[in-house]
Amino acid sequence: MWLDLLDRQKLVERAYQKGNKLNLNNDTYIARLNAFFEKEYLDDIGDGDATSKAILTKNEPKKAVLKAKASGIISGLEEVSWFLRKHRLDVKCHKKDGNEIFNGDIILEIQGGQKDILVTERIALNVLQRMSGISTETRRLVDLLKDYNTRIAATRKTLLRYLDKKAVFLGGGLTHRFGLWDSILIKDNHLETLKREFKEDYIEAAIARASAFSNKVDFIEIEVTSTEDALRAARSFKGLIFKIPCVIMLDNMAPSMIDGTLETLRENNLYDFALLEASGAITPDDIQEYAKTGVDVISLGYLTHSVHALDMSLEMTL
Repeated sequence: MWLDLLDRQKLVERAYQKGNKLNLNNDTYIARLNAFFEKEYLDDIGDGDATSKAILTKNEPKKAVLKAKASGIISGLEEVSWFLRKHRLDVKCHKKDGNEIFNGDIILEIQGGQKDILVTERIALNVLQRMSGISTETRRLVDLLKDYNTRIAATRKTLLRYLDKKAVFLGGGLTHRFGLWDSILIKDNHLETLKREFKEDYIEAAIARASAFSNKVDFIEIEVTSTEDALRAARSFKGLIFKIPCVIMLDNMAPSMIDGTLETLRENNLYDFALLEASGAITPDDIQEYAKTGVDVISLGYLTHSVHALDMSLEMTL
């Protein structure tokens, strides 16, 4: 049983936060970065930069300055600097990942061959603009919930996966699952299949089956759409006593319904046996109403699938 709020917050971090693994000290992360940037580079350059071949006779040494054209949270500097240095360019960062930046700020300087700068420019900008856009929106939502104990989390609705998750982390949010492999999330399609086999006891059967893998995953979560199903899930978690965090996702429930569900869990002495996550069609306009219910986490797909890039530009000096 989880005895107090502090314990719940620690369990939220343990279950949902993997952002500290996304750095250049992690060989697995470097391998993923290398695969991503290599593909982007080869797809872009093809047989060679036709414009530079035609226009530029030499790869003359030049300096380029990356400037912000909007205010927000910068992220992706670690990854982009690593990429640029791999292509024979010197990089000097004027900001750090997670810093607030303002329109007109110089973010970094690049020095090296003109052709090398031009052939890497767009890839670097794409990554920085997207990641910074995600971090900026994440920070905005985190600030909206500063008076609540509810945390913001991403989902798997990503385009650049680990880079998107890193951007959420830098904005102050939780990464949630990296992929299908790291945690168990029992969703409606899984449950529909079990209904045919177990009739009324499909929730209990799903959690019992998941328990066999509890030593191989970071957390076990089940998606429910009613108070009754939330109670059944919490009873199953209580009965099996997992050593990893257990989570009940309250999917597409209105704040009033979530309020009632949490109260019912408390009345039945089940609240302390699962973290509670709200998800589904939650927007910045109503996110505080969800936080008022006391859920531990709010997950939002739009953080990473509908991001607005943070505007910036790279200017070459003569």
